[in-house]
Amino acid sequence: MTKVRIVGGGLMGVLAALEAHRLGARVIELHDHLDQLGGQLLPRVAHGLELRDRRLSFGGREDPIRKLLEWRGVVFEDVEDHCGSISPSLVGEPTVARGFAGPVLQARDATHGRLTGEALTDRLRAYPTDFHAPLTRYCQWRLGVWLDQVHASAAVPIGLEHIRVRSAKADDAPAAASVPQGGFATLFQSARRGLEGIGVDLRFNALVSPREILDTDDADTVTVWTAPPTRLFRALRKVPPAPVAHTVASYIFPARYAGPVPFQLQNFTAEGSVFRLSLYESRGEILLCAECVGETPENDLRREIAALMAAFDGESLKLGDGLATHVVSRFDCLAADAPRKLAGLRSALAKARGPTFVTGAWETWDAGERFRKLARSLATALAEDLAEARSAA
Repeated sequence: MTKVRIVGGGLMGVLAALEAHRLGARVIELHDHLDQLGGQLLPRVAHGLELRDRRLSFGGREDPIRKLLEWRGVVFEDVEDHCGSISPSLVGEPTVARGFAGPVLQARDATHGRLTGEALTDRLRAYPTDFHAPLTRYCQWRLGVWLDQVHASAAVPIGLEHIRVRSAKADDAPAAASVPQGGFATLFQSARRGLEGIGVDLRFNALVSPREILDTDDADTVTVWTAPPTRLFRALRKVPPAPVAHTVASYIFPARYAGPVPFQLQNFTAEGSVFRLSLYESRGEILLCAECVGETPENDLRREIAALMAAFDGESLKLGDGLATHVVSRFDCLAADAPRKLAGLRSALAKARGPTFVTGAWETWDAGERFRKLARSLATALAEDLAEARSAA
C-alpha cells in the first residue's frame, strides 16, 4: 500500500494529509520540527487571547480549504470582511476608500500596459505614469529593499494586487469570509484530533533529511514537501534564491470599537510607520494589531492609529494598554530570480524521484491557489503510483 510522507506541519501540511486520505491513501506520516501543528499561522496566546501579528482569515462557505477542514471537525464562523484604504493624493488630503483594500490613485490616463517582467519594478512600470512615483515610494517604504531585487508577485502580499483610479467606485460591499470558531490555535487542535482520527502518524520534533529521502529507493512512498525549500536546494547542491527580508514590528492592543469587525485598513501614503491595521475578535474581546515598517514609540503609534482610523468610526476607537510587541523579519516576498530557480529545483527533483516527490507551490501567495496546485500534484502522484502497483501485480 502506498505510503504518503509529508514534511511540514503548517496549514498546507495538514491539508496535504487530509487530501491524501480523501484520495484513498491510508498510510500517512506527517513530520514537523516543532512540537505542534500550525507553523507560521499559529498565533501566540496570552490570557486566553490570540495575539495575531498579521491579518488571518479564510474564504466563505465554498472555500475548498474550509470545506476540507470542516470534514474533519474544524468549525468556522461566517463573517463579513470589512476593509478600507488611505492613499496619497496629488493635492489636498489623502484619498479615503471604504470597502476597498488597495490603493486608489489619481491619473490623467487610466490605461496601463501588460504586467510583464520578473521584477517588482517591471510591474510598476505597467501602470499609468502618474502612478509610478507614489507606488515606488510606497514599495520602498514598505519593504526597505531595492525593488529590482524583488519578484513582481510581491505586489500581492504588500497590497498592490488591485489598484483603482480616483474616479472608480470604491465603496464595495464586504466580502464573505470565515474564521475558525475559537481561533487559530483551536483550529490546529481540532485538526490534530481529526488527523489522529483518520490514522495519520504525527511525528513532532522530527527534522527530516532531504538527502536521506532522495538517496533512498522507496518507490512505494509519495513524499510531499510543504516545508520551505531551502534544504532541498542544499541537498541537490543548487544555489537558492537570495532571501528577501523586511522588518515588521507588530503592536497589539485591546480595543473598544463601534465599527464592523473584522476590519483591515491599509495605508499606502508611505508616511508614518503603520502600513496595516487589523481589528479582530478573540474570545469575545476586540483586539487591534498595528503592523509597522519599524519600531515606533508608543505615543507616536497611538497618535498615528487615531489619525488613520479617523474616517472609519475612529471616534469610537479606544485602546487599552499594549498586550504585545513582536519585531520579526518576514520572508513573504520572493527574489526576482526565485521562480526560475524553483523551476530548476523541481526539474532536478523530478529526475531524482519522478512524480512521487510533490512540492509546495512556494511561488504562490494565495492559500487557495497553493492548495489547488498541491492537490493536483498529489492526485497525479497517487494515481501514477497506484497504476505502477497494478502493473507490477
